[in-house]
Amino acid sequence: MDIQALNYLNLTNLDIFIFSVNLLILLASRYIIFGFSGSQDAHVSETKLWALRIINLILFGLYFIAFFDAKYTRQISLTGITFLMAFILTQLSQFFLLRQFGRIKEMDDKKYYAETYQSEIFSLLVVLLAIFISILATIHIWEMTSWLQATSVLGALLFLIYSTKEVWAADNISGLIILYNGDVEPGSVVKVAEFDLLAIVIQTTLSQTSFRDLATRHKILLPNSRLRNAKIEVLTQCSSAGLRQFVDFKIGYGFESIQIEQFLTQVWKNACVLEPAINTDKPAVINLMETGDYAIRWRLVYILKNVHKLINAQCSINRAAYDLSLIEEVGLNTPLQHEVNLQQKT
Repeated sequence: MDIQALNYLNLTNLDIFIFSVNLLILLASRYIIFGFSGSQDAHVSETKLWALRIINLILFGLYFIAFFDAKYTRQISLTGITFLMAFILTQLSQFFLLRQFGRIKEMDDKKYYAETYQSEIFSLLVVLLAIFISILATIHIWEMTSWLQATSVLGALLFLIYSTKEVWAADNISGLIILYNGDVEPGSVVKVAEFDLLAIVIQTTLSQTSFRDLATRHKILLPNSRLRNAKIEVLTQCSSAGLRQFVDFKIGYGFESIQIEQFLTQVWKNACVLEPAINTDKPAVINLMETGDYAIRWRLVYILKNVHKLINAQCSINRAAYDLSLIEEVGLNTPLQHEVNLQQKT
């Protein structure tokens, strides 16, 4: 933009300064968002990045409109810097609030700050305060104070909030309750039978909770309202010895109890070699659970030191059982119930 264009627009030094700041923020937007991001969710950071860039582009677009009507350049400049500063200060405030009130967690060998009840409450207050101040500042910049006197703007905002409460209120309140209770926190391994979910908790925000599936490593998102109404088993909150787990085996009749107990005990020992997460200090417990019509259901109970290795431990026990069954000739398959012989007619 040359000097003649600036003179044509009647841009003051303040306008030029704000235009330059907007340009610098646009160029450094990725560093501002990702450098001061309190979220582990890359999608959230990308959304904030695009929101900041949209504000930048809107401000540039308003300056372009000023080519045709230069009398509003001052209002455009002040409005643009108001929303830019509100967005950036909100981002920085949320970052430092998470550092102040968040909890340090470790996942996938990386340490990060996880949200807490206090950090989310203060972040929500910061966002609401920034929106309220930005709206008031914009009204004064454009000299529309009569709107405040008639309460039409504030009334419209309150009506909008009230009319959409069913969309955001349930998840936000449930998110605050989950964070306040502190049971479902990042790093916890949870089991939710209603959703067939066995996963590690990644993050809980006001709207949703994200998980990492323990088997597939896929990311799973659940609304907080649905999660709070479900039965949640927090597997990481177990005794100091570890998590108590079991594997059932259906073995046919024809073996003495002592034989099966020795067989399953050896299975446990072999599995301990395959998977170090199984607690070797706590011996396996062998129980006869059911005497069925065609097979007996035996249960091998073991203690797991590292809950994150739950699936690996189950696979190790199954593998050890299969390998040993070939040696001991103990059938783990469903016993044959009856035979049907078909004779070909001559």
